[in-house]
Amino acid sequence: MVMKKKVKIGIIIAAIVVVLILAIVNKTILGSFLGLKKETSADDIPTVELGYHNLAQAFSGSSMVQDLPKDSKIVLRFYNFNSGQREWEKSYIMTKGNVEEGYTDDADLVVIMHSRYLQGLTNKNFCSAVQIAQKNGDFGTESELSKATLLWKFKSMMKYRECFGY
Repeated sequence: MVMKKKVKIGIIIAAIVVVLILAIVNKTILGSFLGLKKETSADDIPTVELGYHNLAQAFSGSSMVQDLPKDSKIVLRFYNFNSGQREWEKSYIMTKGNVEEGYTDDADLVVIMHSRYLQGLTNKNFCSAVQIAQKNGDFGTESELSKATLLWKFKSMMKYRECFGY
């Protein structure tokens, strides 16, 4: 019984993190990054490639980042195994209303994703790329906070779960 609860809480936390990332990119690319109005449908939006050159900019203006809890800090890290060992490539620090390249040791949550999913990544396939990374074991989270603390702290972010399919 305890093991099932731990697994469910872990899945919920992973879902929150994935939803957070997906919604950031989805809202930003569809809205402020491209300067489009809300009435524009997803079909009318041109495909934009995402990469290290525009991730911070794309994430910064999103409503998701604006809605982060005031005292929260999330780090998104990308890695590769080109040398046979994990090598960190780029990291981004997300706080309420701001995303910047960098890393910090005092993040509430660290989201880790293999950089291979950046290749061919666009504003229209980000959700599926994260889901595939998660399915392949190339996506994970780390936190020193308890699962209950994380769930409570980020409870307001559940409204962005639609991109993840919940």
